[in-house]
Amino acid sequence: MSFNAAQLSVLAYANGFTHWHYRTADSLDLVLSPVYFAPAAEMLRAGDQITLNLQQDATIGLAHLVVANIVGRQLDLALVAASPTRQAMRQAA
Repeated sequence: MSFNAAQLSVLAYANGFTHWHYRTADSLDLVLSPVYFAPAAEMLRAGDQITLNLQQDATIGLAHLVVANIVGRQLDLALVAASPTRQAMRQAA
């Protein structure tokens, strides 16, 4: 699959950063690729946080990302936490 703008929404905005929520059936590895969020690059800023709901078959995972840097339309995303483990989400894909 690919990025779906309809699944990206603002949870909170304060002190110069935005906390986003994004729901997807894509793998965590795919979401972490620098070009995955390219269609939203103009809305996102370094320091923003993204909470992911990863829904793959019967497995629902949660991951927390921070936008570390944006160059053009490529995002450098830092994985802060993931549950179930990142490895389990990779294997499910």
